[in-house]
Amino acid sequence: MSFRTPLIVSLVLIVAMVAISAWGWVAVPAHAQMAVHWAVDGRPNGFMSKTTGLLMLPCIAIALTGLFLLLPRIEPRRANLFSSRKLYFAGWYGGIAMLAIAHLLTVMNGAGLRVDTPRWIVIALSLLFLVLGNFMGKSRSTFFVGMRLPWMLTSEMAWEKSSRIAGRGFVATGAAALATVLFVGTIAGILVIAIGALLSATVGGIASYFYWKHDTHRSDGDSGHE
Repeated sequence: MSFRTPLIVSLVLIVAMVAISAWGWVAVPAHAQMAVHWAVDGRPNGFMSKTTGLLMLPCIAIALTGLFLLLPRIEPRRANLFSSRKLYFAGWYGGIAMLAIAHLLTVMNGAGLRVDTPRWIVIALSLLFLVLGNFMGKSRSTFFVGMRLPWMLTSEMAWEKSSRIAGRGFVATGAAALATVLFVGTIAGILVIAIGALLSATVGGIASYFYWKHDTHRSDGDSGHE
């Protein structure tokens, strides 16, 4: 499994985040307290110093990239991870992109350019749900990708069918949340994501158990197969 393209994408986004921080170093007042967390009503309720606010998310992006590089090396089911690479890479791209978007919005706010950060975060998160949900049903059982309930690791049928159910729920959640935040409001969009994600995971998890119970080819006790 080649990591060249996701690594290049990560490095480009990290460099962009560093460039945003460099701009922020000039644009954000020296003793400013940068808003880094917002309540559902859009009001900031968490603050950090300028230095921490400019460095935190780029550092997290670097650490996350390292984690995505490491996991395939310690994944017992590497063949299955290779089959699930579209979902894995979508999570990789999406995770770093979400950090880059959050960083841009945070620095813009710190520089006095008022933007509706919660609204844009919900929009980005809705799109991420759409992408991840599209690939969930095409994944195979691994220890680091997907829902990973214990019984799902012993039944490919339970994994595939329940992941397909949860994936469709994620797609529906992303689409509904995107429409909601655009036409109703941010708070409603957040509620749609929270409820939709919970329902998708719950229904998929319950379904996985029944699929597992009826899978005559499950490999109970053999958690290391591929």
